[in-house]
This record gives sequence, C-alpha cells and structure tokens, in this order.
Amino acid sequence: MKKILLSLLAVAVATLGCNAQLLWEISGKGLEKPSYLFGTHHVAPVSVLDSVPGFAKALASVDKVYGEMNMSQENTPQKQQVMLGFAMAPKDSTLTAVLAPAQLDSLDKVLKSYMGPMAAVNQFAPMKPAMLNVVLAMVQSQKVFPTFDPTKQLDTEIQTRGAAAGKEIGGFETMEDQCQAIFGNSIISQANELMDLVRNDDKVADTALKMAQAYLAGDLNTMLSIMEEPTMGGSDEWAERMINKRNANWVRVMAALLPTASVLIAVGAGHLPGEKGLINMLRNEGYTVKAVEK
Repeated sequence: MKKILLSLLAVAVATLGCNAQLLWEISGKGLEKPSYLFGTHHVAPVSVLDSVPGFAKALASVDKVYGEMNMSQENTPQKQQVMLGFAMAPKDSTLTAVLAPAQLDSLDKVLKSYMGPMAAVNQFAPMKPAMLNVVLAMVQSQKVFPTFDPTKQLDTEIQTRGAAAGKEIGGFETMEDQCQAIFGNSIISQANELMDLVRNDDKVADTALKMAQAYLAGDLNTMLSIMEEPTMGGSDEWAERMINKRNANWVRVMAALLPTASVLIAVGAGHLPGEKGLINMLRNEGYTVKAVEK
C-alpha cells in the first residue's frame, strides 16, 4: 500500500510544475509592487517549494513575509503551554466522561493502528476531543507524506527563508487565536467530530491521498471540498469557525498592510478558494489576483 501511495504522489509532484495554482499574484488598486498569496500544507515536505513556478522569485522580491502566525514568536515553549491549557478538558468533560466505553475502545484501536501498540486512549483522557482530532489528522496525513520532517514544517520554512533574506516576518493570529478556533466549539460537538473521524477511518487513507494529490497538483477547489466533507469532520459550523471568520479577519489586516509594502502571504491552502476564500475576498476589495504560471 505504501508503494502505491508513493507512486501516486510522484505522479502528483510531476504535475506540480505544469499547472499549479498554489502561488497567486496580488496587484492593482494602486500597488507599486505586487504581493503574493501562497497556499501551504501543514505536513507537506518543504521540497514542494522548489517545484512551485515563481516562488523563489516572489520571495526574493517582497519586503515582508506573513503567515497565519509568526512562527518564531508563537512556536515557543511558553506558547505550547498556552495551547496545552486550551486543549485540557474541564473535569466533567474529559474523554472518559463524554465517550461511551465502546467509543473509547474504537478510538483506542485507531490510535494504536497509527501510533503503535504503546499508544492508548487513556494517555489523552484529560484532553478535549478536539485535541484527538488534531492528533489523528496529523498522523493520518503523515501516512501519505512519509518523508515529512516535523523540524522542517512548510509554513515555518517559508518564514525562516524570508528572515534569512532580511524580510520582515509577521502573522495574522496569535497562538491564542488559533486555539480558540480549534478548541472553541462545544465539547459535545468536538466529540461528535472525533467519532465521525474514527468511524470513517477506513476511508481516511484514500481521502488523505486525494488531499495530497489535490495539494501537489494545486487543485484548491478539490482540497476545500474534501475538507468540507461531513465524514472528515467538515460542517457549516466548522467552515465558519476554521475558515470564514479567520479569512475575514485576515483580509482586514491585509487591507491595511498591502498598500504599505510588498508581502508574501503564506497560509493554509484551504483558506484560498471559495466564495469566502482569500482569493475572492481580495478581488472583492478591488485587487487583481491571478495565478503565477512561471
């Protein structure tokens, strides 16, 4: 199975240089220099950057690099403690309190299948179900991207390269903002989303592969449709909380930022497409947004 996944990924990588829609130029509305919008994948290998037409040129040309967060400021031990605080459940809402024994058994089996026999659901018992959603999503994606190196995460790498080139680094959110989006819905909703993921685990490998193929081919619309599938935890509420509200907040920052400097904006690719995606919202602000083809 692993050889099949790698073969399909190789095909997707081969198509990336031909028709990728991951990098977009932002111009018009009186801008003296263009800015750029780039869609990332949080567990894709950093080698993706070498296959995106125009990325190196875009990075070299801008004054600033902005991401979802300023990774050097927000990815610290202190901020990890902040995330842990958000991830911990109230005493009456731990996993053992909100999930039935049969559900806990199913969750335990899925965890072991991805993380090995030493993994156990009781290790995560004090945490909110959303934290298990994050863990499962990461290990499921890493099955498709077996070469992923957590020390070279794509969003961080872009900011690191930008800083090394003397670019100013910024972020649209803090760790607290992201945690509120991830962990801010009700414990019951989180539990339901988690069990949807567990029940549909047999489909996850195929779906994760489709997501990887869509990303590497620059097919943003397919990525968004996959993320919104109910079997993957997607819902109108999820889209509003994780995509739409955040996009609206970011565009307000961009509206003030873009007239002052040339910026490379690198955020999760799922934020780019759709009516409430960043591409369309920037166009609604009067900017010309077009794919960079070379």
